[in-house]
Amino acid sequence: MTDFDKEEFWKGLGRLYDASVLEGKKITELREVVVELSGVVKQLAGVAQSHEHRLDRAELTIEAILEDLKRHREGRA
Repeated sequence: MTDFDKEEFWKGLGRLYDASVLEGKKITELREVVVELSGVVKQLAGVAQSHEHRLDRAELTIEAILEDLKRHREGRA
């Protein structure tokens, strides 16, 4: 192996190391984003569930009002 080959070998090894470190940082950043997004999705799921519960209660209230109105009309007839 000539001195030029050795020098090129070490430069290439350095580039490989730098690329590996950079890729590791990217993967770490991606993991952090995924964890953050997971938390946001959980929060949004809670909000959606809360709204669904409210809609269910509103539907029950409307049904009760309609039933009372029906009884009231039948009582007059």
